[in-house]
Amino acid sequence: MTASIPSGGVRRIVGGVVALALILIVLAVAGPREVWALLRRSDLAWVLAGAAAAGGALVLRGVRLVLLLPQGRLRPVAATLVAAAAQAAALFVPARAGELALPFLLRRAAGWQVAPGVGTLLATRTLDLASLGLWAGIAVVAILGPFHPLAAVAAACLVVPPLLLPVTLSVTDRLALRCLAPRGQRGRRWARRVRRVRRSVDDLRRQPRRLAGAAVASVAMWALLWALAWVLLAAMGYRWPAWHVVAGSAVASFANLLPVNLIANLGTLETGWTSAFIALGVPPDVAAATGLDSHLWALLFAAVFGAAAWAVLAAKAPSRERES
Repeated sequence: MTASIPSGGVRRIVGGVVALALILIVLAVAGPREVWALLRRSDLAWVLAGAAAAGGALVLRGVRLVLLLPQGRLRPVAATLVAAAAQAAALFVPARAGELALPFLLRRAAGWQVAPGVGTLLATRTLDLASLGLWAGIAVVAILGPFHPLAAVAAACLVVPPLLLPVTLSVTDRLALRCLAPRGQRGRRWARRVRRVRRSVDDLRRQPRRLAGAAVASVAMWALLWALAWVLLAAMGYRWPAWHVVAGSAVASFANLLPVNLIANLGTLETGWTSAFIALGVPPDVAAATGLDSHLWALLFAAVFGAAAWAVLAAKAPSRERES
C-alpha cells in the first residue's frame, strides 16, 4: 500500500516542474555561453553600485517595518536586519514557504507575537503590490500614453489590494468563527489567531500617518529596485531608457505572482522579464541573457545581506514577547 501525496504537495511539485521548464526555455533562448560571458564582463563599479541600491532598498524595507509596528517596538537597525533576513528566507526557501519567516523574526527581534506578525506580513505585501501597480502605471503612461488599456490594469493593481485586504480578513474571520470555533479547543485556538490577524490590520488602519509613511517608504523602495535593475543592465553594457527598464522589471515582478515556483523566483521572473523586453523591442537572446544575469546578481546581493543579517540576529538575545 503506497502513501498518497497531499494535494498541496502535488501543487508544489507541479509548480516546481513548470518553473524548471521555464528557466530551461529562457536559458535556451539566451544561450548558456552568452549568459556566462555577460556575467563575466559585468563592470565591477556598476555591480557595486547595484549592491548599494539593493542595500538601500533593504533599509527602506526596515523603515516600513518600523512604521507598520507600534511606535517604539522595533528600531531601524534591527528592522533592517529583520528585513534582510526575511527577504533571504522568502527567496531561498522553496515554494515561497520562507515568506512565513517574517512573523517569527519579528517575534525574536521585537517581541511581536506571531498572529499580528502575519498581519504585518499581509500589510507589507499589500503595500508592495500597490507600489508596484503605481510604478507600472507611470511607466505605461510614459511609454504608451495615458489612455492605453494597460494603464487601467496597473491602476487597478494600485487600488484593489488595499481595498481587498480588510474585506478578505473580515470574511475569513467570520468563516473561522463559524467553521473552526465549534470544532473543539484546536478550532477555537485557530479562530482566535485569525481574529488577532484581523485586529492587527484594523489597528494599522487607525494610524493613517504611520500607514502613509509606510506607503511612501514602499514607493521609494521600489524606486531603488528599479534603479538596481538599470544599474545592473549598465554593468552589462546596456543603457536602455529608464521607463522601459521600469516597465520590463514590473512585468517580471508581476510574473512572480504566478503560482509556480521552485526556488528564488527562478523561471517566473526571467520569463516575465524576457517577454516584456521582447515586446519593447529588445532581441530575444539579449532579453533572456540580461534577465538571467540581473537575477543572479540580485540573488547574490540578497544572499550576502541575508546571511549577514541572520548571523547578527542569531547572536543577539531574543526580545521578550509582549502583548500586541
